[in-house]
Amino acid sequence: MSRQTHQNILFSLLITILGMMINIFHTMADKMALSLGRLASDAGMLISIYALGSLTSVVLSSTLADWAGKRRVIVGTMSVMFLGFALLFVSHSFLPLVLGLFLFGFGFGPSEGLGSAVLSDENPAAASKWVNIAHSGFGLGAIIGPLLAVALFQASGSHHLVFLVCGVLALLFILWIGLTANNPPLRHKAERQSPLAMFELLREKRFVYLTLMMFFYLGFEAIAPSYTKLLFLQHGSSEAQSALMISLFWGTMIVGRLIGARLHGKELLSLRVYAGIAAAGMLLLPFAPNLPLRVLAVVLFGFGCGPTWPMLVVLATRMFPERSGSAMGMMMLATMSGLTVFPFLIGTLPGNLTLTFLLAAVLAGFVILLSVLEGRAAKASER
Repeated sequence: MSRQTHQNILFSLLITILGMMINIFHTMADKMALSLGRLASDAGMLISIYALGSLTSVVLSSTLADWAGKRRVIVGTMSVMFLGFALLFVSHSFLPLVLGLFLFGFGFGPSEGLGSAVLSDENPAAASKWVNIAHSGFGLGAIIGPLLAVALFQASGSHHLVFLVCGVLALLFILWIGLTANNPPLRHKAERQSPLAMFELLREKRFVYLTLMMFFYLGFEAIAPSYTKLLFLQHGSSEAQSALMISLFWGTMIVGRLIGARLHGKELLSLRVYAGIAAAGMLLLPFAPNLPLRVLAVVLFGFGCGPTWPMLVVLATRMFPERSGSAMGMMMLATMSGLTVFPFLIGTLPGNLTLTFLLAAVLAGFVILLSVLEGRAAKASER
């Protein structure tokens, strides 16, 4: 097996496992809130705490990755994630649980973002293909995660066992990446080591549009798993059936991403089409009068979310190929900013599922508008 093939398999599997981990958390977020004596809708607050950890680590790690090496940074941040899982396994009160979620997020953000950047670096002629394939794996992990979480919860009666499983998986990947990293010489070593150096990329107006698209996109993707589950529970579905809707959401995302892998060079137009499909699903979901239409809404929502994140990552790293760590850092900063702000802002704060999904559709409209502006700016720069 060639080194490139090994790296592609390793980091695609890493992103697959990360997809499983985050959706185990999304599936258990309402149970974790209830275990603290809070409302199930306070799941959004817990998601925001997790995202705040990712937001912090992305700022600290992205420029570091440009000169220290992405794989080394991934090993370090995954070690922090492991500590977070250990805390979540043993915690039974608010403060240690919050700290565990923060550490989980601190390790997750750079691991996902830099893992995607490694695949882009390893496959310069096929970056869109491999990032979409890896994030199809993320979707596969996201299908398995909720089912595994429900099974372990029903077997143990609490959320603690699921995080023990996550901790073991994190440790295995720390060892695998650490023992086989063999970092190649960096093609470009960043002269500045300040975490703030990545903000220099915002001097490019087109990159600002990409960053804002990622921010608003995460607003509606972030609320999908937990709040789709809550909507189905509200309409009388069982716990297992409601968790299955999370898996369906991610399953249709996989289909969207596999199609997206074949749309190299057509990313901006594709972003508009997919965001429109997602918005249709969001608008249908709270108003669907029966179960089949609610399921159809989940399919549209998931398919529409599909390749948006991988396509934005590819557009960003393609714009700054010699500073892919910083470009990826800004994409992850936008990702985690959206994940920090919107679950609370459009999920917990309104306290109304219908309003939550309507606001999510508005965010999809912002993505469409920004992709139009990005397209115009791209054409202007070619003149």
